[in-house]
Amino acid sequence: MNIIKRELRANLKSFLIWGLSLVSLYLVASIEFNAFAGDPTIADAMAQFETLFQAIGADSADMTTPQGFLSILSIYIYLPLAIYSGLLGSGIISKEEKDKTAEYLFTLPITRKKVITNKLIVAIFYSIATNLLVILGCYLAFVRFDPDPIFYTYLFNLSIGVFLTQLIFLSIGIALSSVLKQYKLSGAITISIMIATFMLNILIGFVEDLDFLKYISPFNYFSSANMLASNFELIYIVISFVIIGGGIGTLLFFYPKRDLYI
Repeated sequence: MNIIKRELRANLKSFLIWGLSLVSLYLVASIEFNAFAGDPTIADAMAQFETLFQAIGADSADMTTPQGFLSILSIYIYLPLAIYSGLLGSGIISKEEKDKTAEYLFTLPITRKKVITNKLIVAIFYSIATNLLVILGCYLAFVRFDPDPIFYTYLFNLSIGVFLTQLIFLSIGIALSSVLKQYKLSGAITISIMIATFMLNILIGFVEDLDFLKYISPFNYFSSANMLASNFELIYIVISFVIIGGGIGTLLFFYPKRDLYI
């Protein structure tokens, strides 16, 4: 319990910075939305960008509605929260080596597995908290436009899709931290994987012949268009849990056995 409290305090600042910054972004975006809400001429003008919207997974969006506008902005939800959770996962495990506190922590009468389990609990907790804070921010930003019931359904679906995406990159981050000898590389590699799969998802949207690569990019699993249509595909849910389970399993198996660099 002391480890959990310690990690909660240590990661509180970054949680507040990420969460409040993103909420501010959506509040500002809602001001922009106010300028053309319900304007059919905007919908006609945006039709010419259908290919671009398809590439970012928002091809079915109507920008004149709160849910449609938010689905266009969803790139600023998926990517930042995935980056946050990925860095949190890699950092919370490797932090003891980075801060030179591993020698003290692991000489305490507590097993390594219990230490990393407590750290994992905190990482998941803050991923959930950030997700809820951002979704709440989106709600507060757009509820004043008296949205349709589909808006609230979309927000609920979006929170689930984004959270699963967060867990995927969180698990990748903790897995890399548990196997890499150079702890500094885990965060950089996690972000590199994230950016590569994100760019791949955009490329798939532009080039239909690359559709077979859609299973490689987690950003394709729960796209904004699918969340808008309440379409959760079973294959993507299964792949997500395989990745998440594999990352957590890698952490619990390898970290207790690896040499610590102190």
